[in-house]
Amino acid sequence: MNKKGIILCWALYMGFCSVWSQEPVKFTVGFEVGSGFVTGDVNSSWNLRQDVGNYNYGYGNDNSLSTEMTMAVIGIKPEISFLKGLFAVSSGLRYTRMNSTISKGSSSGSSHFFLKDPGSTANTEYYKVKELWEDNDYLGIPLEVTFLPFQYEQMGFYFKAGVEMNFRFNNHRDIVFLNPGMETYQQDIFDHVGIKPNVLYSTFYSSVGIRLGKKNKTNYNFELLLPSTFLTKNNSSLVVPQMYSGFKLSVQLMVSKTGIIKDKVYDTKY
Repeated sequence: MNKKGIILCWALYMGFCSVWSQEPVKFTVGFEVGSGFVTGDVNSSWNLRQDVGNYNYGYGNDNSLSTEMTMAVIGIKPEISFLKGLFAVSSGLRYTRMNSTISKGSSSGSSHFFLKDPGSTANTEYYKVKELWEDNDYLGIPLEVTFLPFQYEQMGFYFKAGVEMNFRFNNHRDIVFLNPGMETYQQDIFDHVGIKPNVLYSTFYSSVGIRLGKKNKTNYNFELLLPSTFLTKNNSSLVVPQMYSGFKLSVQLMVSKTGIIKDKVYDTKY
C-alpha cells in the first residue's frame, strides 16, 4: 500500500475519533454484494502469440488476445452516522474473488493461441492453448466515508470514498491446452514463468449511489463504482490491471448499541 493510502486511512481514523468524542452516534449494519470490471493488459512475462509460422518465432504478446478480469464481493459492514446523517463511517469484513483470463479474441476465427515453452533453451517450442485463467480469493477490511447531502422522505443520494486492505488466502490457476494430454506440463510452465500474485491486495475507490427506504426502517442501496485505482502491484499473475469500475447492492438494518431497535427511533444512515 502506498503513502497516499496510508495517509487517507489515518485521516479517516482521526476524523472518526473526533466525531465519536463530540456527539452520540447511531448504528446500522449493512450486507453487500457487488461486481467489478477491470481493464488491463496481458502480463509481458507470458510469451504468447496468435500465430506461429516459420517466420514468426518471436517473443512478446499478440494484440489479438483477449484479457478479462472481474471482481465479485460480498461483505458485512457496521456503520456509524453523525451530523443528522450527513456523514457516515463504515468498516467490516469483505470477501473478494478476483478472476483473470486470457483467451483467443472472438474476431480471430481460431480457438487457440500459442504459448512459448519457458523452459526450452536450444529449440523454440510452443504449446497450443485455449485459455489461461486464475482465481484469487481474499478476505479484507474496508474503510469508507459516505456523504449524504440529498435526503428525502424515502430516497437519498450519496457519494462514497474508501480504501481496503485484503489478504489472499487461496490461489488457483490453470492452463487449458488444446490437447488435454499436455496437462502434465502445466506445473513446469508455471514454475519457469515464476509469477505469483501479491499476497496483499488494496484499492482506493469512489462511488455514487441511491438509497431507498424510510429513515427509521430498512434501507436498500444501489451504487455505481467510479473508475478506481489499485494501490498494490502484481494483483494477478496473468493480467496487469489498470483501473476498475462496477456496481454494488446492499441492504442496511437499523441497530442500536444493545441490538435491534424496538422502542427508540433513529435516523437511518448510509
